Amino acid sequence: MNVSVKAMPRMLRVVGALGVVLAAAACGDKGSAQNDAPAKPAANSNAPAASKPVAQPSAAPADGPAIATMGAVSVPRSEIENLLRTLPAAQREQLKADRSELDRVIRARLAEKALVAEANAQGWAEREEIRRAVQAAQEQVVMRDYLDSVSQPADDYPSEAELQAAYDQNKDRFTQPASYRVSQIYLAAPYGDADAVAAARKQAADLVKRANAPKADFAALAQEFSQDANSAARGGDNGFVPLPQLVPELRSVVQGLKKGQVSAPVQMPGGIHILKLVDVRDARTPPLVEVQVQLRNALRAQRQEQAARAYLEGLVNAGTVSIDGKAVNEAFEAVK
Repeated sequence: MNVSVKAMPRMLRVVGALGVVLAAAACGDKGSAQNDAPAKPAANSNAPAASKPVAQPSAAPADGPAIATMGAVSVPRSEIENLLRTLPAAQREQLKADRSELDRVIRARLAEKALVAEANAQGWAEREEIRRAVQAAQEQVVMRDYLDSVSQPADDYPSEAELQAAYDQNKDRFTQPASYRVSQIYLAAPYGDADAVAAARKQAADLVKRANAPKADFAALAQEFSQDANSAARGGDNGFVPLPQLVPELRSVVQGLKKGQVSAPVQMPGGIHILKLVDVRDARTPPLVEVQVQLRNALRAQRQEQAARAYLEGLVNAGTVSIDGKAVNEAFEAVK
């Protein structure tokens, strides 16, 4: 059996990133078409230049109780529940602990609904270009949902044997490279500033000496002297980093360090780095049990994509396609 999984580089990290992408789509893209549409002022002298949301007749909420209201518009609780369901549990807990981001989303949604109510009161939805856009969007939604329904893989796909085969053939894609936990002390000293470079070199030499002293506390030195605010707040800790993510000048230094060793000062264009190798994680390939959920999802998505493409091709091949070349040329001429 030849199973190819092309969309799985560093599967563990990709799946983690997917949660971030879903959260961004749920919180950032909602209603973007509504926000973009009214950006240009309408060429209608009778339309009011600015107005408050137009009051609409009150009606029983179709989607359950409102979670927020603004005048005649509201955001139903069901809408927020659906949004929260798209988020990973960890992000839901973050929003629960700090409601400020969720409050911004709700306020933006209220503004969108008020804007739609105002536009509808002026008959905006009856404009021909809006009708065409709505029809095109509806066709896309129907097409995608229907195609999704007719291209679903069988419930028992992939089998355990197919999972194992895909894992064996793509094992290198799951390999997690060796990573190095590096702490640093950074002293700003641009190459062009000779006095700053000289002072930083002198300070760096002293800090290296202090860091190598018995019972030295590198984290405390980083917190006190490092001029990289982000890592200094963590005692210089940059976490575990694969070597390819380090700049070449620091990569070779880290490779030459033993666990617990402090480097000599490393001059870079922006300043001087003092590195300490805190820990090392060897490269490893996780067993199938650790990645089987991600692998199963990837295989099902690949199979569904293949089935959808075949279904579309079958629709076209089943009929007689006639393309009027003259009409195509006339279309080009019409938009010159």
